Amino acid sequence: MIDNETMRSILARRSYKVFDGRPIDDEALETIVTAGLYAPSGMNRQPWHFTVIKSPEMLEKFGEARRSLPLPPGVPAHVAAAAGDPMRNAPVMILVSAKEGGTSAQDACLAMENMFIAAASLGIMSGWDHATVMDLFRHNPALKAELIPEGYVLYAAAFFGYPGPTVKDRGERKGTVEYK
Repeated sequence: MIDNETMRSILARRSYKVFDGRPIDDEALETIVTAGLYAPSGMNRQPWHFTVIKSPEMLEKFGEARRSLPLPPGVPAHVAAAAGDPMRNAPVMILVSAKEGGTSAQDACLAMENMFIAAASLGIMSGWDHATVMDLFRHNPALKAELIPEGYVLYAAAFFGYPGPTVKDRGERKGTVEYK
């Protein structure tokens, strides 16, 4: 494998569960968002809308809404309580939505992946949280209306921040690769 800065950023990127809470400066955040804007999209439609949540008030509002969610079936209350802060102590959350149809879902995910890699190149890590946010919006349509433009569908959601105190080694990557 060729070793270069881009590959080091890709290999450094992992999903984080806990962040240390330090704020992300505006220049770094602008770099991350710009990377998302430059993602490929079907026929260059660029259908996405990015909602960058960084104000402590909005993050707290979002966290309160998450704490009010019913527990998923089979999850004991003590396990959910042990998970700690539902916002993972992250200083930023980014939601990527787009108008439904065409390649919007793929385009939104490509934009988020670009943001993940750009963040990793700056020492900022990320954690995917799409399913939880979708569940939150089902239970709290008012918050969804506040964060997602009308007529748009949420396709990607993630936390961003500096890594917390414990970082697990992901180990060797597995999967099937076949050359013919």
